[in-house]
Amino acid sequence: MAEIFAFPAGTPAATRPGDGAGAPQHPVLPRGVPDEVWAAVESVDAMPRLADVRYREIPVPSTLADFGIGVELEASASGRDGFGDPDDRNDRTGDPLQTRLATGWLMVLYSREPRIGWDSNWRCVGFARLPLEAGENDPLAPGMYWDGMCDYVEYAEPDSVSGTVTVTRNTAFGGLDEAPSSGCEMRVSWTPLDGTGPDATMDAGAQVNSWAAFIRSTVRPEEDDCR
Repeated sequence: MAEIFAFPAGTPAATRPGDGAGAPQHPVLPRGVPDEVWAAVESVDAMPRLADVRYREIPVPSTLADFGIGVELEASASGRDGFGDPDDRNDRTGDPLQTRLATGWLMVLYSREPRIGWDSNWRCVGFARLPLEAGENDPLAPGMYWDGMCDYVEYAEPDSVSGTVTVTRNTAFGGLDEAPSSGCEMRVSWTPLDGTGPDATMDAGAQVNSWAAFIRSTVRPEEDDCR
């Protein structure tokens, strides 16, 4: 695998080995790691976590890059409309509550030598599995999700964002008593703007949170989506 760097979950229980209880946990610089990569790691360590989003470190395959930061993301909301209205959570009418779940991951990759197609040492690769209402399952859905995603991907090199949008539909047969369901999968990559962090370093934390904000936006009403 490529070099993987953990980052703290942001809970009070997170401690560094040997420190007192409650001491914050921070990554430790391994030997041989380029300064620009370590600055990106520290930006992820310091980034604020978005409310209602769960973060988890994942491995980055060594075939993708020399170094990488991998983060899995999950956002959900429950309510009568599936959008997590607090009044719905206290509803006593007997109406069933719906849960909207969106998941995905982002890998911030670094290659010691610039890659063809990246035009940079850096590249972001993202995946998202998103909810799709039955009424949204039409030929306009892929473009709608793509445009929405582009609104959230910040600090990207112009014209570097590329990817695919796949609309899925599941229909149960035989003994499975399940209603048909639809979904959307996105595979996206882009070249992040370098020099957006402190001292003109790579702000990988901003890249992670831009993808997290997009995933969260698909399960929250637009007016509640505070970026």
